[in-house]
Amino acid sequence: MNNQLKVLGYQAGSGFIYQLNATAKLLFFLLISISSMVTYDTRYLAFVALFSMLLFYFSKIPFSSVKRVAQFAALFAFLNLLFVFVFDLGYGVRLYDSKTIIWGPLTLEELFYLFNLVLKYFSTIPLALLFILTTNPSQFASSLNKIGLPYRSSYSVSLALRYIPDMQEKFLAIRNAGQARGMDLSKK
Repeated sequence: MNNQLKVLGYQAGSGFIYQLNATAKLLFFLLISISSMVTYDTRYLAFVALFSMLLFYFSKIPFSSVKRVAQFAALFAFLNLLFVFVFDLGYGVRLYDSKTIIWGPLTLEELFYLFNLVLKYFSTIPLALLFILTTNPSQFASSLNKIGLPYRSSYSVSLALRYIPDMQEKFLAIRNAGQARGMDLSKK
């Protein structure tokens, strides 16, 4: 089976992160993500980014399983940084209330603001991947219910998360059958 089209989802494992309660993981992810998004304290963002990457490393999830997602996230982050720089060039100056010109319209404050944005990505993306890859869909639905989401909504999310891998397997089986008959649908 071709692993290139594998959709990101739960991967069974035995590390300590897998053994944590799904509700605790969800609350930790939400609290850290929200706090990382609302702050511009570089020390805090650097600590959370380092902690997130260490957690991802110790979870023993192979990078190959998230390579495509990481590439997409890197592309999105680059485009976001580019558009923030191009369309709101003075935001760093307004945010930090000082102006140190480096060259032309480029300021030290703008670069510092963009650096903080990169730290925000490194703070939240590894945690999101960890949560998605280490939390069983049933436990995820249960955790949604425990934090106050109605049971029907939680159950719907659980069914959807279980149904995606089945649809993916059927698609791959149909594609492989078509290739066996000489119908190559892959990109070249």
